[in-house]
Amino acid sequence: MKFIRLIINFYRKDFKGKIYLSQGNSLSSDKPLIVCIADSRLFHDAVIAVILASAVLIGLETSPELYAAHRTLFYDLDQAILAFFVVELLIRIIAEATKTDENGKRVWYRFFLDPWHNFDFAIVFICLLPVHAAFFAVLRTARILRVFLLIDELPRLKLLVGALLKSLPSMGYVLLLLLLHFYSYAIIGTDIFGRHNPEKFGNLPTAMLSLFQVVTGDDWTSIMKNEMQLASGYEQLGIALYFVSFIILGAMIFLNLFIGVITSEIAELKAQDDKKKILAKCALDNNTLDYAVEQVELQMREMQEALVALKAAAQTIERKNKIEQKSAHSQS
Repeated sequence: MKFIRLIINFYRKDFKGKIYLSQGNSLSSDKPLIVCIADSRLFHDAVIAVILASAVLIGLETSPELYAAHRTLFYDLDQAILAFFVVELLIRIIAEATKTDENGKRVWYRFFLDPWHNFDFAIVFICLLPVHAAFFAVLRTARILRVFLLIDELPRLKLLVGALLKSLPSMGYVLLLLLLHFYSYAIIGTDIFGRHNPEKFGNLPTAMLSLFQVVTGDDWTSIMKNEMQLASGYEQLGIALYFVSFIILGAMIFLNLFIGVITSEIAELKAQDDKKKILAKCALDNNTLDYAVEQVELQMREMQEALVALKAAAQTIERKNKIEQKSAHSQS
């Protein structure tokens, strides 16, 4: 019995050690090296640093004197940055193709299923286009698109841009309401001010352009004062109410509508992102728990095999003892 307890305690300690080691390393050790590189924090920070360096380099090239003095250096740095982006893109494409889904299958085009990844690929592809004399200036300007690679590297920035893009349909209705606001006030302005101020309110398009100048705050008081100088008494009060009400409705209320639409979309995307993080954490916890259960089952099988072997050895010893006792009894 003491020997059996010793065996059980040995397996128990060994099992605890395997569990403690597996919780930190078992899941990550199964990943291919290229996936570990693509998911590493160092790789992520290096990409951000190169994107910022690219933006600074493009800004420095706008100085004619500096660019003329260091033309070769600027060219070499630009090619090195472009090569880094190509290698970074290849690493991410291969890493995504190496990953498996819930069914254990690998999809080689997994990288292109994400719209942001397609955006990154398009930017790098545009920067790789051959430079010809006719399109040299255009392609040099297109390099500034590399700055937008930062969107895919910063989750908060990606969340904000995603909210802006998702809010475009709702903004369309706000813009339609704003257009009706401009249209109605332009008709009123054309009827009231069109005769004596045709330059600003002579027709509908001119009146709408003048109202756009008013709503942006670009010297709108001079337009109102010019109209009030030609009026008197209650007419001046009516002109003031016309312009002030237009600015309050156009600049304040509609601005708040735009902000409200974007804020609601950001909150919705933030909730979805938090839900994905919770699900991913639960999946990781479930994987760790499944691994622990597998280890328990493995250790139980090993202990069962050891007990069977011990039982067989005990039966053999018992038969041997009986044989020895019979032989001793027969001799006596």
